[in-house]
Amino acid sequence: MASVMIPEPTPIVVGVDGTGRSRDALALATRLADASQRLVLTHVHDHGPLSIGPSTDNYEQLVREVVHFTFAAAKQTLAPVAQRELRLVSNPSPAAGLQSIAQETGASVIVVGSSHRSPLRVLGGSVTESVLASASVPVAVAPNDYARTARGLLTIGSGFDGSPESREALAWAANLARRRHAHLVALAVHTRMAFGGVPAAGVVNLRSANDTFRAALHEQLADTVAARGDGDEASSRMLDGDAVSELAEASAELDLLVLGSRGYGPVRRVLFGSVSRALARYAACPVVVVPRGAAPQS
Repeated sequence: MASVMIPEPTPIVVGVDGTGRSRDALALATRLADASQRLVLTHVHDHGPLSIGPSTDNYEQLVREVVHFTFAAAKQTLAPVAQRELRLVSNPSPAAGLQSIAQETGASVIVVGSSHRSPLRVLGGSVTESVLASASVPVAVAPNDYARTARGLLTIGSGFDGSPESREALAWAANLARRRHAHLVALAVHTRMAFGGVPAAGVVNLRSANDTFRAALHEQLADTVAARGDGDEASSRMLDGDAVSELAEASAELDLLVLGSRGYGPVRRVLFGSVSRALARYAACPVVVVPRGAAPQS
């Protein structure tokens, strides 16, 4: 009988920058990675090719310190058997540098830390948002101090609004939940519409219209979760109010929150727009943004 070739799992690219944020990203990567999945630790700098011998250049010395910090953090954070390698990438755009490595390695996920400032300007400022906006693979963002508080992925949430993109995010989250034996929670938020241009006594009854929209979303949510056939391993919740506030509050009870994104040509935009960007910064748990076409078929 011919042996069956099992494809090697695609690697996970981890953005590192020589700060505690690197440990947060490494901690999240270890929870997302399967046992045999390779981690590609990637530091993007704009110094140009580094020399082999000693250098007196201050910036080059900083880059070298990042390398030493990364190896030390990896030893403390990653399991000894974890497959890992370190890449140094010269690129004026950190987001583009991470994306190039993801494309080169065929990565399944890019993992980064939160978007506070970095002394090397690697993952600081708006870089995390730039990665979210441009990546063609899912991007996972670890919150500050995640390495200190991280636990296993026991409960995975997925934002749902009935769109194809949110359904892909749910499929990605469900696939991960099955592999981690985690509970999946699909979350839909109904925000009441004001209909400011409709007269109070007009044809459209504002209350009934909002109730109709909410009922339709609730039905889609329930039907989609039921159709997945995940049984007791999946549930759904309807939330009411501001999307950012409601999902951020719900994230306190989750170990991971997965959102979809909508792509327009070469540029991908997050499904909830400013909502996803806000949650990537302020959610209590890590956030994964899944671009169109990146979810597994199921």
